[in-house]
Amino acid sequence: MIKKLENTEKTLRDLFGRGFIKSYILLVGYEGNEWQINSPDVNADTYFDAASLGKILPTTPLALMAIDRGLLSLDDTLEKFFDNVPDDKKNITVKQLLTHTSGIIRKEYTDGVADRGRESIAEFIFSHPVAFAPDTNIAYSCSGMVLLGFIIEKVYGMPLDKCLDEHICKVLGLTRTKYNVALDEPNSVVCHYDPTVNDCRLYDNNVCKMDGIPSGAGEDFVTARDLKVYAEALIKRDNRLYGREMFDLSERNHTENLCVLESEKCRAVENRALGFVYVDENCVQARELFPKGSIGHTGWTGQSLYLYREKGLYTILLTDSMRCVNRNYGVCDSERVHEMRTEVHRAIAKDLGIRN
Repeated sequence: MIKKLENTEKTLRDLFGRGFIKSYILLVGYEGNEWQINSPDVNADTYFDAASLGKILPTTPLALMAIDRGLLSLDDTLEKFFDNVPDDKKNITVKQLLTHTSGIIRKEYTDGVADRGRESIAEFIFSHPVAFAPDTNIAYSCSGMVLLGFIIEKVYGMPLDKCLDEHICKVLGLTRTKYNVALDEPNSVVCHYDPTVNDCRLYDNNVCKMDGIPSGAGEDFVTARDLKVYAEALIKRDNRLYGREMFDLSERNHTENLCVLESEKCRAVENRALGFVYVDENCVQARELFPKGSIGHTGWTGQSLYLYREKGLYTILLTDSMRCVNRNYGVCDSERVHEMRTEVHRAIAKDLGIRN
């Protein structure tokens, strides 16, 4: 058995030295073995801003649970759940929200967008035209996941934070995954890009403007220990989440014949399962460690979770990378954060002797 991930530890020290990360924790599981590497100020119970990891905990599993229980269908449309949906969005489906193929794209919220609550936020999202006809391209959409979060609240009859607590945390035994972590929360890492954090420690300005309304796009705070429990539940196909058929359906590539529309250019990158990234040759950040058919997701603040069931392989990486990049390089540069994840996964692959 490999006792230490020497290359991985060296890579994390190097990333620290280059100003890419300051506070971090990495958990790795492989064929029944486990490793943990963390900075001195972090442990397995330290809170990190999940950012878009919130799309796969809790939004995606809550949606898949609802579908598995007959409360929701992949073919249900926006028109079923919202009033006054414009014609170009009426027939957008739950599946298209989960796979980022709806054509709805993110727009920066104006001040006061949440004055009338969820209805006002939905109206703001609906007021902007789709970037393309649904199911013709992929465009990563926080706004689409916000709408999905509202749909989840409607089918469960409770706010998203309560859904998380009742249907995931209590079921799986997660003890430190929640919304609304206080500014002075003990044992938590500041991931916000500003040197000082005012009244909102969440990185996403749109989420801050939602005025406390839970966001399906990512607003919760997570710990490495809780994410490990969740990853293991996915690997084991834990039926407390949903049934075997839903696991199989949700982890397929649902965007194989599509590509990403970016600056009017179409390029293939990060295909989509239901809610999850589907790992294949296009998934630059994970492909050197994780084989085709693996699933996962990243978070803008510097987080990621990927897993491959057949080998019991998973990585959980929680960092303050975007904050460090902004403070040390003067720019919120996602490419440097992507580079950080790629280097970590490459080092793990070298330590474990994995070649894809």
